Amino acid sequence: MNKDTAKKIIIAGIIIALLTIIIGWFGFPALVSMKISKSVALRKPNEMRQMWSKSPLALDFKVYMFNVTNPEEAAKGEIPMVQEVGPYYYHEWKEKVNLEDHPEDDTVSFRMKNTFYFNETISAPLTGDEMITIPHAAMLSMVYTVEREKPGALNLLGKGIKFLFNNPTTPFLTAKARDILFDGVPINCTSKDFATAAICTMIRANPSGLKPVGDDIFLFSFFGMKNATPDATKLEVKRGVTDPQEVGLVVKVNDKEKMTTWNGDPCNTPTGTDSTIFPPFLEQSQDIVAFSTDLCLSIGAKFEKEVVFKGIPGNRYTATLGDMSSDPDMQCYCPAPDKCLKKGVIDLTKCAGAPIAATLPHLYETHPDYQRMVKGLNPDIDKHGINMIFEPMTATPVSARKRLQFNIFTHPVPKIAVMKTFCTALIPIFWIEEGVDLPDDFINLLETQLFRTLRIAAVGRWIGVGLGCLLALGGLAVYIMQRQSVTITPSPTKVQEMNGRH
Repeated sequence: MNKDTAKKIIIAGIIIALLTIIIGWFGFPALVSMKISKSVALRKPNEMRQMWSKSPLALDFKVYMFNVTNPEEAAKGEIPMVQEVGPYYYHEWKEKVNLEDHPEDDTVSFRMKNTFYFNETISAPLTGDEMITIPHAAMLSMVYTVEREKPGALNLLGKGIKFLFNNPTTPFLTAKARDILFDGVPINCTSKDFATAAICTMIRANPSGLKPVGDDIFLFSFFGMKNATPDATKLEVKRGVTDPQEVGLVVKVNDKEKMTTWNGDPCNTPTGTDSTIFPPFLEQSQDIVAFSTDLCLSIGAKFEKEVVFKGIPGNRYTATLGDMSSDPDMQCYCPAPDKCLKKGVIDLTKCAGAPIAATLPHLYETHPDYQRMVKGLNPDIDKHGINMIFEPMTATPVSARKRLQFNIFTHPVPKIAVMKTFCTALIPIFWIEEGVDLPDDFINLLETQLFRTLRIAAVGRWIGVGLGCLLALGGLAVYIMQRQSVTITPSPTKVQEMNGRH
């Protein structure tokens, strides 16, 4: 091999190494980023749009109810005692309906429809026929709403209650779990009593949350009217076609950029995504933020640590409900400017139209004053915290647990006979866990299409650099050897002298 060939080998090796570095460390990652960015866009009718519109997976939806074990004593002002009953296990299918694209804004609007199916096998031995005692949410909602908005009408309401709720003797309701959750507890409007007729006229005019059975019976439940029914709230979100980092971000609620639910900004400005899709390439310094139509607000989850889920590297995030009493950005959630709730409680009265308060389950991460209002709770970070694991490149939630508890603030109302001595407390009614672990076939798809390709590329680029370096070093070695080698040729004079001696 001559020196020219060695030079060519050196140059070829350097070129291979440089090209591998450029392609492997810059070109290929840019290509992957471009492919991911393109794949997450909600462009009709691509695969992501189809999965976003109608989830291919059912969520695990578990309901844990709180049975009040001392209703008579609590009605007389004593601290209520509760016992958890659950979980009642449902499969929740999510679908977006009434979709309408707005290409000029790169947005799409929709309403969410959730459908629940009870799983008797997993719920066993619970069947839904268990008798549960809870604060009578429908009755208390009426009383506390009238007390707050039209206190002069309390006497009229007090007369109508006995007909509406079958002559109640307590502010508590005892009914089957399935009736409280989905099938409904009756509100009776058959009476011709003046007070009852007046109340029922208002109910007929605005039966929100109630299922009418004919003209005179209305069924109250927590989830019945939401089951397989498009949500009343319309969302408009970014499609991510123009900017993938905006995909799923909520820009309008009921066609308005700002809500009127809360006491000003920033609470009335929706932030984050619709909770079913997130922008790719998550940074650990960024919060995961999602808007909830059930709460009329956004919840942010903070990075906790790096984890591995079924072989997939991910980032784990956790969330709390904050503290409106100390966080200036949350004080617009206060029921009144001078009446903020303490840590871990959000008053949903303005959102739900009923005196419901949201907390984490078992009052986990709430102020001790609330925890002292009820007995029988056992808060546990592993069972009652909000947590989720995301694969950061694609922002795929590989495991998630959203947990929320719904409670009611109670206090005595002297003008209502059954509530004259009612306890002052924050009484839990039920809590839910909405979650999913990505099944193995989806994990394998993620592994095959992304991580296997990344591993092959990672190995390939080092092989390419190594091969280029070996060629360059080999050529350099040959070149040096060629320069150091010397060919010795005897001079003519020396040859003649040698021949003359013979």
